[in-house]
Amino acid sequence: MDNSLSPKEQIVIACKALALYGCGSGIGGHVSIRVPNEEAFWINVFDRTLAEINNEDLLMIDFEGNILEGDREVSIGHEFHPGIYRAREDINSIVHTHGPWGTALAGLARPLKIRHNLACLFHNNQALSPDDSFSSIGPVIGDSDTVIIPWHGCITVGTNIARAAALHVTLEDMARLDILLEPSGAPELPLEWRDQLRDLVDDKAGYLEQTWELMCRRVTAQK
Repeated sequence: MDNSLSPKEQIVIACKALALYGCGSGIGGHVSIRVPNEEAFWINVFDRTLAEINNEDLLMIDFEGNILEGDREVSIGHEFHPGIYRAREDINSIVHTHGPWGTALAGLARPLKIRHNLACLFHNNQALSPDDSFSSIGPVIGDSDTVIIPWHGCITVGTNIARAAALHVTLEDMARLDILLEPSGAPELPLEWRDQLRDLVDDKAGYLEQTWELMCRRVTAQK
């Protein structure tokens, strides 16, 4: 990831890239980055689609919901971000969208089934929220990097925005595959393969980092 980019610039790229991947055609969805050493985070405004987000469409708010920088409307969904940040000090970025395939998966009220080698990124790495109340999401995340919100949408998190955003578009892609295969009764990958494949895809191949670079290139190509 280009460390010269400001948090606001990183969020703009992530929002536009998520839109290019089909995760944000309407109002709703948000991307945040934690402010280091503060109980605060940057997040996009509510009244713009992800594709429309620019630097002026970002707010800094504290964990109590007070706007510290900016004067625009923020989604009420921002309320689950502090819950996650408080629960996990290792998390520095959160992505939430209502992408069509992630939302279809959420409509099944179950976790993603592991039906592809890339889906192994979610093996033992996803939580199912008991409902879509903001207060329930932080406590349920545990050690997972993914939360499925039944009948609502999906959340991914990461140590930085590159991992959180790349994991999100991968989830959207794997949810599509899962939904399409579900009527066939296709089997899931054997349990004994999954940890090895996840290590290969993530640690050795750097799939999420490479996906973030691709997301950045796609946004740049649109300019």
